[in-house]
Amino acid sequence: MRIRKIESRDDKEIKQIIQQTLSEFNDAKRGSAYFDPQLNYLAEYYASQSERAFYWVIEDERTNTILGGGGIGPFTDEVAELQKVYFLPESRGLGLGKKIIALAEEKAKEFGYKKLYIETFANLARAVRLYKYMGFNQLAKPLAQTEHNACDLWFEKKLTD
Repeated sequence: MRIRKIESRDDKEIKQIIQQTLSEFNDAKRGSAYFDPQLNYLAEYYASQSERAFYWVIEDERTNTILGGGGIGPFTDEVAELQKVYFLPESRGLGLGKKIIALAEEKAKEFGYKKLYIETFANLARAVRLYKYMGFNQLAKPLAQTEHNACDLWFEKKLTD
């Protein structure tokens, strides 16, 4: 498997993975990533968002199939948001989410962020367990009003001591 920066040729597959996963868990609702307009052009979106944003895809080198991906973007000047971390069902449980989160933490530190923030759904139990395992602390409410107001769980991790 190869982890690399998203390219425009990946947009259609990543959009499909994100929407398929949200549908699978009955989270394809207004206020979720399912309806994000930038899903049609994620590579361009992350490239133009700022020099403090990045999105990775994980590709099966044998089949050239995108298995999933995830990224970070600015939430505030000091807080990066872990964004759009989704995987095909057959690639879950292989440690790929862990790899994306570790890369996101390192890149966020490199970009000068002090915290990493996540908005998610309580019914994504495996993801929630992973966030807790990776040292994220659950918050009582979102950090601020966001487009993803359908999410019902929020996590944060300090990146500096």
